[in-house]
Order: sequence, then structure tokens, then C-alpha cells
Amino acid sequence: MDAAGFIAIGIVSLCFGFLSGIQMAHIRHNKRLAGLIKRCIHSGTIAPVLYELENNARKKPHDAR
Repeated sequence: MDAAGFIAIGIVSLCFGFLSGIQMAHIRHNKRLAGLIKRCIHSGTIAPVLYELENNARKKPHDAR
């Protein structure tokens, strides 16, 4: 195998890693949203959504520009 083959395998592996990481993050996000929707349906209110928004606002301080 020559250098071009190694470079091609490296590029393909890198792209596959990026795609699989994005897919895993997408699946995790969708599971979290599905759980939030189930909680909203069971409670009959949007209180779980408001609670999550408030918690996320505390965890991530906004940029003061």
C-alpha cells in the first residue's frame, strides 16, 4: 500500500468518526426530548419544559456583550 492509500484510509476514518459522533449526539438529544415530552404529557402542563429551560440557563451563563 502506498502513501496515497494510507492518506485515503485516514481521511475516511476521520470522516466516519465525525459522523458517528454527530449521530450519537443526535440520538442522545432525541432521547432527552422524548423523555421531556412524556413528562409533559403525563403532567398535563409545560412545567417540565420550563424547569429544563431554567436549569439550562443556570448551567450556561449567557455572554454579556
